[in-house]
Amino acid sequence: SKREAQKLANDWEAADRQISGNHSDLQRAYRKILETGIREAEARELTLARFEELLTRAHRVANPDFRVVSLAEHLAAWVGQQEAHVSPKSLKVYQDMPRRFLSAVGARSAGEPVGNLTQEQVTKALAKITKQKIRGTDRTIKAATANMDLRALRRALRSAVDQGLARSNAAEGVRPLPADDSTERAPFTVVEVRQILDHKDTSAEWHGAILIAAHTGLRLGDVIKLNSGHVEGTRFVLRPEKTKRSRKAISVPLSPPILAWIADRDGDFFPTLKNKKTGTLSTQFRRIMDKAGVPREVKLDGDTTAKRSFHSLRHSFTSWLADNDVHSDVRQQLTGHSSAGVHARYTHHDEALERAIEKLPSLQS
Repeated sequence: SKREAQKLANDWEAADRQISGNHSDLQRAYRKILETGIREAEARELTLARFEELLTRAHRVANPDFRVVSLAEHLAAWVGQQEAHVSPKSLKVYQDMPRRFLSAVGARSAGEPVGNLTQEQVTKALAKITKQKIRGTDRTIKAATANMDLRALRRALRSAVDQGLARSNAAEGVRPLPADDSTERAPFTVVEVRQILDHKDTSAEWHGAILIAAHTGLRLGDVIKLNSGHVEGTRFVLRPEKTKRSRKAISVPLSPPILAWIADRDGDFFPTLKNKKTGTLSTQFRRIMDKAGVPREVKLDGDTTAKRSFHSLRHSFTSWLADNDVHSDVRQQLTGHSSAGVHARYTHHDEALERAIEKLPSLQS
């Protein structure tokens, strides 16, 4: 009957008021937001933009300091946080990633909340990165570089999840691109290294840098920073640029030709080369190769074309040791390629390291 229905409705209303009265301020605020959303939905007035607004209000109820952080803002903040923890080279990689990725994903997605990013968007953006031109050239970004961006993006989005800015890491399940467009590298022969060293236009500094790289396997950036302070007896002891973060140092015995070149040199070994950018030095070395008649590219088995550069001296160093049956553990310790665990397990290789260096070919005419 109408009377009983009214009584039941009044009881429900009283119970509802009692429940509402027992709610905390936080619960009442949430309830009000939900009721607003339900009311607008029933009236067919609830748009996606309005829903996002109500959701933001709910976030701010829980955390008054809450603000929506866009994808672009988060990536910029994340890169800034890495500056104190990574090497300058790694930082450069992290700085390049947002520029390439945000360009690929588009301005609209870049301005949306970081939590809105989807796995599909990351996958499509990754493919688009390989179509971008390298600044100042007609060459496009390689798949290996795009995959490097993907790894950096994963770290950045993991940080967003940790901060509560995203529910999941949209880059975590994205598969890397096949890196079959990566440049194949090849070592120099002993004859070719001698040609480069003996050429009349190879300066004294370049002669020393090439000799040291060929007989230590050090990278160009590490070679040009060498000075007399790195020499301890008959060894170089240094912390390569790539291992600065882990603070891992390597000790490399010096061959007789290197010791002869160092002689009584004091201070910086390469004062002129040290002040030039790595890219400039790489170009200079390629010109030295050209003058010495050493080809920049060679054909490998399977009709594969491989390029040579200063870094090929590192390949030559490892190859010469392998050709002389130097154990892989010793080669890894000399080049610094091993993990910290492997490095620690093989500290008893001191004598083997000395014997390994003695097996290197002489580069003197």
